[in-house]
Amino acid sequence: MEKFTNAGPGLRKMFIAAVGTIICSVLAIIPVINIVAGIGSIVFGVLSMIGLFQAGKDIQGCMMAFYITIANIVLSIIRTFAGIGILATILAICSTVLALLVTYFVCTSVSEAMNQVGAAAVAQKGHTVWLINLVCSIVSVVITLLALIPIINIIAAFASIIVAIASLVGTILYMLFLNDSAKTLGA
Repeated sequence: MEKFTNAGPGLRKMFIAAVGTIICSVLAIIPVINIVAGIGSIVFGVLSMIGLFQAGKDIQGCMMAFYITIANIVLSIIRTFAGIGILATILAICSTVLALLVTYFVCTSVSEAMNQVGAAAVAQKGHTVWLINLVCSIVSVVITLLALIPIINIIAAFASIIVAIASLVGTILYMLFLNDSAKTLGA
């Protein structure tokens, strides 16, 4: 476990950031408080990146996820200037793919670390989280493309609600996986 001295605290920071981000997302719907929630989301985003970088010192997949997160931030900035239309849709799909890659690298590499320290049950949670996110991302991309087609876009809107619920479940499981992994590594 000594070889994961940075990973545990890093994963703990990522867990705290995920919880904080969800709380800020809920608070964002309340007028006036939404400004504070927006600032909080930025703070928790930075905390998540710090945790990812720290975990990446011990777990190579987390470092790769850190670099992909930076690329996704750059892509998001470019997306703000794309407006709406085909280019914006393509950039949104690329952003979804990058976010999926971050989840993949975190879940698979942390699961591997959990197996190394004898926590197979926690490792299995990581595999499950990855699969849920994979399915949700694929369906999300399909819905994004279908939303471009008149009439079908109405069906896509309803389907997106179902995907949002499944994604919420995936996010909660991801947070539990981070928490369990951090505890396993002594954080």
